[in-house]
Amino acid sequence: RGNSGGSADWRPKPALPGSVALAALLLPLCAAARGSGVHLAWVGISGIVLAALAAVSARRVARGRALAAPGFALVVLGGWLLGQLAYPPSVWQAALLVGVGVGWTLPAGYSLHRPLEVSGGGLGLLALLGVRLTLGREAGVVLGVALVGVAAALALLTAGAWSAPSARRVLASALLVAVVSLLLTSWIGANTSGATWFGDLRSHGPRTSDMVAITFDDGPNDPFSLEISAILDRYGVKATFFTVGKALDARPAISRALLADGQLLGNHSYYHDAYSWLDPRYPELAQTQAAFQRQLGVCPAFYRPPHGQHTPFIAHQAHERGMTMVTWDVSAGDWATTDGELVAQRVLAKASAGSIILLHDGIDGDVTSDRSVILRVLPLIIEGLQQRGLRPVTLAVLLGTPGYVATC
Repeated sequence: RGNSGGSADWRPKPALPGSVALAALLLPLCAAARGSGVHLAWVGISGIVLAALAAVSARRVARGRALAAPGFALVVLGGWLLGQLAYPPSVWQAALLVGVGVGWTLPAGYSLHRPLEVSGGGLGLLALLGVRLTLGREAGVVLGVALVGVAAALALLTAGAWSAPSARRVLASALLVAVVSLLLTSWIGANTSGATWFGDLRSHGPRTSDMVAITFDDGPNDPFSLEISAILDRYGVKATFFTVGKALDARPAISRALLADGQLLGNHSYYHDAYSWLDPRYPELAQTQAAFQRQLGVCPAFYRPPHGQHTPFIAHQAHERGMTMVTWDVSAGDWATTDGELVAQRVLAKASAGSIILLHDGIDGDVTSDRSVILRVLPLIIEGLQQRGLRPVTLAVLLGTPGYVATC
């Protein structure tokens, strides 16, 4: 502070270098708990970029002790979200919270030149990678989120002098970030396949069994659904086919053949578009159940939301019909590549006891899409699972519940 003519002249020192550097250490730590090397690099770089932008915006807000506590909460919230994520683009959104939180917990002029941040960040990264390699991904998630909390606490406790912001600026900033945090958390929860915040769902079965479930989305498809079924029969395996209502109405004979072959059929919405899940009434679940009743005379007990996007309203609709909402814990991106060996490698690297594996016998309910990649990859996946002592079954067997309900 300076004093000229009796008035205080406050000029904050730049906090950007310390904010960005600390965020750059934290984000890869959390991301490492979720992905492979390539995935970690993509997530880490994108997260650091957003954290840098967030730190710039935080620097423009007059920071003070009043913002240090909510800043700490934002970092912990962002770290917790990063440990939950399965959909990579959501990392950008969680990174925004971490970046703002880091910017608020650091005092003006904070710098990475202190040895605490350099040594602590490096040792934390090595510890996380070591734990992930020796104890597995779940332990890595726990440690990654814990390190975020510890780093935020250290930033809070070691901060020397904060600027003195106006009460109006503090209140406006806190309210804005609270609203954004609520919206981002809701969006991430709706788009994360394993998140149960908005209602009961199953993303995997018992981890103590030797069973896994191979599931297919977006069919039926002509001719690939029946060719996939023939491969399954050759190995003595049954799978679960999540069926799009419009495709069922367009090609009912395919679904009838799958049902007669003993494959399990599930509900996968009627149109499989990008916006219907936002409708609180969500009529598509009932529309598809009606299509099943009309075309096949059965009512699926399992519902899989397109893209895994789910809301409390969708969960309520499924619960009212006695259905179970099912997502997955193993996704290989088979819709985006024709390399069957790559898809098989991804599945076998992630699959474990109780896993629900996501593949596609169609694309968005298009009954003529080319799914020849599945014909190449499916034998590799089944043989690989069996060699590891894992037995592919339907969801009804894996979860121990009936595959169909009495009424639609």
